[in-house]
Amino acid sequence: MISRILKKESFETVARWYWEKRVCGLLVPGKRGCAPSEGEVLCAYNEMKSHYPGCKCNVVRSGKSQGDAFQRDMFQQGDKICGIRIVTDLNAANSSIEFILADSLYYVHFKTDGIDSFSHRVDTCDLLQTIKNIKNFIDNFPAHLTALENEKVEFEKKAKLKEISRLSLKTCVAQMMSQLSHEWNLADKGKYFLLQIELGKKRMIEISLNDKNFTKRIPAIPNVLKSVEGLLETMPFPVDISMTKGILKL
Repeated sequence: MISRILKKESFETVARWYWEKRVCGLLVPGKRGCAPSEGEVLCAYNEMKSHYPGCKCNVVRSGKSQGDAFQRDMFQQGDKICGIRIVTDLNAANSSIEFILADSLYYVHFKTDGIDSFSHRVDTCDLLQTIKNIKNFIDNFPAHLTALENEKVEFEKKAKLKEISRLSLKTCVAQMMSQLSHEWNLADKGKYFLLQIELGKKRMIEISLNDKNFTKRIPAIPNVLKSVEGLLETMPFPVDISMTKGILKL
């Protein structure tokens, strides 16, 4: 995973991908058109309250009575049990997670240090399997944090090595070009560098370099330039390899 996203500027992208993969998978889709039964909801409520006394757990009700059905603690006439709402602090990294699992909304919202909070929802929900996933996530949250810290160490190590390689590339280009008489520019394209070498008026050759190929390509550049210049001299008419304006000498 690290090699795929190392090109990003910060570890936040890695961390967000890490948490999204784990949090969004907690909601298990159920059969379309089916909602959790009242018995399933009450069973989930009792299970969460018994295992996690500190979490905020409410039975969600539908009906015509007044008030917020997600917040009321007392049933009122006309109410019907339709789901459960769970909010819990995860006791590390300023993290918290909220679930609303009801017949009209299956939703999770996650907040932790280092990334923007995010939400995910599905159209249907297997309540019993989702509750199992929630319990497993809460119980193993410290292990998830440890694994993320290990990813961060690896990311920073590879980013440092990549930066050293990029600096080495710039140094090697500057040393090689200082021995030649051509105007040149090394443009940073993010994924690679583009070495632009002026061969004469409105004539230029461009060579792509990156941290994997520069040790082989840079030593060959003087011979490449001689070959290209020799080829141009044999042409019965002008041939431009590339044309540009505003070449800067570094």
